[in-house]
Amino acid sequence: MQHEDCALELQNLERHFAHGRVRAVDGVSLTVEPGEILSILGPSGCGKTTLMRMIAGLEVPTSGQIRIHGRDVSSLAPHERNVGLVFQSLAVFPHMNVEKNVGFGLRMRKLSAAAIKSKVDTVLDLVQLPPDQFASRWPSELSGGQLQRVALARTLVTEPALVLFDEPMAALDRRLRDYMAIELRAIQKQLGIAAVYVTHDQETASTMSDRIAVMNSGRVVQVGPPPEIYNRPANRFVAEFLGDTNVLTIARLHERSGVAQQVEVEAGQRLAVSADDHLAGGQMVLFRPGQTKVFTDDPGGAMQAVLTSVSFNGGLYHWMMRLADGTPLLAQSTRDDLGGVSSGQPIWVSVDHEQTHVVEQ
Repeated sequence: MQHEDCALELQNLERHFAHGRVRAVDGVSLTVEPGEILSILGPSGCGKTTLMRMIAGLEVPTSGQIRIHGRDVSSLAPHERNVGLVFQSLAVFPHMNVEKNVGFGLRMRKLSAAAIKSKVDTVLDLVQLPPDQFASRWPSELSGGQLQRVALARTLVTEPALVLFDEPMAALDRRLRDYMAIELRAIQKQLGIAAVYVTHDQETASTMSDRIAVMNSGRVVQVGPPPEIYNRPANRFVAEFLGDTNVLTIARLHERSGVAQQVEVEAGQRLAVSADDHLAGGQMVLFRPGQTKVFTDDPGGAMQAVLTSVSFNGGLYHWMMRLADGTPLLAQSTRDDLGGVSSGQPIWVSVDHEQTHVVEQ
């Protein structure tokens, strides 16, 4: 079914190499709504860059369809798609000043000098590079963040129907990257342009996106808002790719009490999980370190573990521990909940059943 109001619609898109032996993109179907930012997130080699290149027209699909605002662009050249591209390399021309860089695409369209100046000045103000201060500067005189803004302005000034970002902030340090992600999202929302952001950086994707599409081995394995992807991952891969995750395997089921179900994990200890999940032996229980509580004495119903290491980083205490069968667990908190307990000593660990998530093996 075609959705005429979608900014972008991918229908069963595939890209094969090596005479079909390698499926870089394997049956991807996605939509992006007008004004929405969708991040395509995944490890190196998962197919996300190939997918982006097909949307841009730089790669020809083996099969499937690409529609932009209801128009089939699958066989069109890149310049016929009205798609803006912001690459990791930025590709700012070193021999042109900021004004010439930003107005390059407009000159190619043969707009008048007055129209080009008006549009360039407007977009430079939008990306917080006031033209009276920055228009005459050269790329060598700009910081990394300012170069990023020039590359963004050069894309936005042509008023594309869709903007594709290919890891454009990968070269920036973490603090500047976080700041630019917030700024970029604010600019995009102000303009209302649909955007696809391709990245392997989970934090940037979560900051930027309305929705995230997680890819693995050429396929989209989960799509949803960042909180849903983080808290309700579809499988172990998604859970672990988006951050540290504790994983326990269910050995057998025990009694149910209201909204909680007692299960026994392979370490031989019991854990309460949400009874809303469809439960069976052999499934995995996932829960985040920040939802994991540690105690110096058994509070009742907790699992016993042995503390293996303690560290403090990023404003959090990090406790590594092992259950009786050697299964590792990680807990994190802003407070020193163990009060100086040293490595090798027994501790107890628990998690609220509402914070657990059960997935298939």
